[in-house]
Parts: sequence; C-alpha cells; structure tokens
Amino acid sequence: MIKMSKKQIKKHSKKQDKSVTIFEVVINGTQRKEVLRKIALQRKRLLHVATVNPEFIMEARENPRFRQILAETGLKVVDGWGIVWALRLAQGKQVERVTGVELVEEILKIANKRGEKVFLLGAEPGVAEKAAGAMKKKYPRVKYAWYEGARTVKLEKSEESSMTIAKINSVEPDYLLVAYGSPWQDIWIEENKEYLRARVAIGVGGTLDEWAGVVRPCPKWIDRLGGKWLWRVVAQPRIRMNRVWQVIKFGSLVLWQKLID
Repeated sequence: MIKMSKKQIKKHSKKQDKSVTIFEVVINGTQRKEVLRKIALQRKRLLHVATVNPEFIMEARENPRFRQILAETGLKVVDGWGIVWALRLAQGKQVERVTGVELVEEILKIANKRGEKVFLLGAEPGVAEKAAGAMKKKYPRVKYAWYEGARTVKLEKSEESSMTIAKINSVEPDYLLVAYGSPWQDIWIEENKEYLRARVAIGVGGTLDEWAGVVRPCPKWIDRLGGKWLWRVVAQPRIRMNRVWQVIKFGSLVLWQKLID
C-alpha cells in the first residue's frame, strides 16, 4: 500500500471538487483543474456540463422544469462572479470561477491535441459556420461540424429534434456545443442526452457569436472586475435587459438571506 504524507494529502485534497449548494442548486464542479480532468477523461455515457450563473439560479427558483434539469445535470460549474461573491458572502466558501467561454476554449485545446471532433449547434443562421471557420484557424487539428437546429427550440417539433439528433449522431462528436440560449440549451441537452452519441455536451450561450465576430468579446480586465454582464448589455441591449433584472433580483436575495441568517 502506498502511503501519502500529511503534506501530500493536504495538497491532493485542495484539488478535489467539493460540492456547494446555493438556493437549492448544487454545484459540483468547483475546481478548474478537476473540471477539465473530468471532461478530458469522459468516455462512456454523455456528460452534460452546465455553466451556472445568477440567471440560472433565478430561473431554477421560478421554473420547476429547469430546476429538475439542473438537479439531473452531471457536472455544474460556477460561471459568473455573482455566484462566487454570493458563496463567499453568505457561506464563507471559496470556489473557482470557470466561465463558459474559457471552458470551451479549453475543450478545443484538448480536442486539438487529440484531433477530436466538435459539433456546433444553434445560434443565428450562418453563425455556427463562421465560428467553426474562426476556430479552425486557431485549432486546426479539430474536426468541426455544425447545424443551425430548431429556430425556436422551446417550440421544437419532434421531427425537428429527430433531424438535429440524426445530424449530430452522423458525426459522433467528442464534444457538442449547444447555442440555443438559456435555459433552453440545457433543457434540450438533458432531455435528449440518451439519444445523443457524443461524449460531452455543454450549453455555450453567446460563445459562438463571439467566435464568429458577431459580438465583440469582453476585454479580460472588465471580466476580471465582474463587468462582463454590463458589457453584454451594452452590446446586445434587446437580448440582455431582462437578464439584468434577474441579476438584480439574485443580488437582493443574497443580501436578504445574509441579513436573516
């Protein structure tokens, strides 16, 4: 039997994911390296990765269907400074933020080293193809495929879903990136995961828009200050304004919880 010293045990334990719960949503991917390790090693059944932000929490509180979807999702990571700050303020817990954009970039790095397949699903017409073209220049060994999918996924017909699944399965991608918007992209993945022949699926929101040059990426210094949400509101006011209200409600809820505890 191999024995580890106290120092080795302490070092090893720091790298382990420790689940945290915020307003009844369990987040089980709290360490960046461990999240990437799980994704890279996934082999058998499909792993659904959800990038949880304050909007997810508020949607889950108001939408029982989405709350159940999150409960069943295999791996949930912290995407958004609001969650990081809320856990620190209300529970004194430290977690690592893993943004959706950064996570899929890391996935492409892994896929590029291995020559794996990535399928881009959703976004506006032509965006997925442009995004694949841009990423092909950056990660040339990745094998890309794409499809627009349903135009209105919340009203998707069974024949539309079957067509989408057939296109994905004809490729058998290692990674499926779904840009159907929140919460529909994660609902779609979870409800169809038993039919999908892919190793990892993740909802990527507006990431394909950034890759395709439709939306200007948020500067890293603004993101580090927690201002990415504001940057996106300015860039896409019609789409993002309702989300601002959700963030405000989330912040108010965190402060109220702190006061009554």
